[in-house]
Amino acid sequence: MTAHADEIVRNGSYTVRAGQTIDGDLLVRGGTVTISGTVKGNVRQSGAGTVRITGSGLVEGNVKETGSGTVLVEAGGEIKGNLIERHTGDVRVYGTIAGNIAERESGDLRVGGVVEGNISETSSGRVVLGGRAVVDGNVYESGDDGLILGSRTHVDGDVTETGSGNLLRYRGSSVEGDVKERDAGRVIVR
Repeated sequence: MTAHADEIVRNGSYTVRAGQTIDGDLLVRGGTVTISGTVKGNVRQSGAGTVRITGSGLVEGNVKETGSGTVLVEAGGEIKGNLIERHTGDVRVYGTIAGNIAERESGDLRVGGVVEGNISETSSGRVVLGGRAVVDGNVYESGDDGLILGSRTHVDGDVTETGSGNLLRYRGSSVEGDVKERDAGRVIVR
């Protein structure tokens, strides 16, 4: 089943079911958007609500959440573009992001999957790379809450913490680039 449109706009919660394809952009206002099928465009959620990409979900464009909700990409879920969260709420990625992740206001950014671009968190909230997280780019945290590199994580680029929080690096984590703490915090190795 394929819906053809330049942009589909929904008020309230909306689900793209497994096997369903949206051919264009999807905007959901004031509700949760759940993607179990495919969106051949961008997904944007504004107002109260969450963006959830299930294990069978695929977004071929960008995902942007501008409300007070969470973005969750489950294991097997995929975003071919960038993921941007611009309000209060967390970002949790256990699937694959082909682009960058940016968390711009309060909320934690947790990654246990694959990010082929860069990760940045520029407000209050921490960055936690756990599980078997793989980041092909750089990781940057400039808020107050710090950055954690779990024991089985791998980062191809640099890891930088510039806020007042600490950079906690567990033994077994792998970083190809530089590990830097540039403010009041410190680098702690456990």
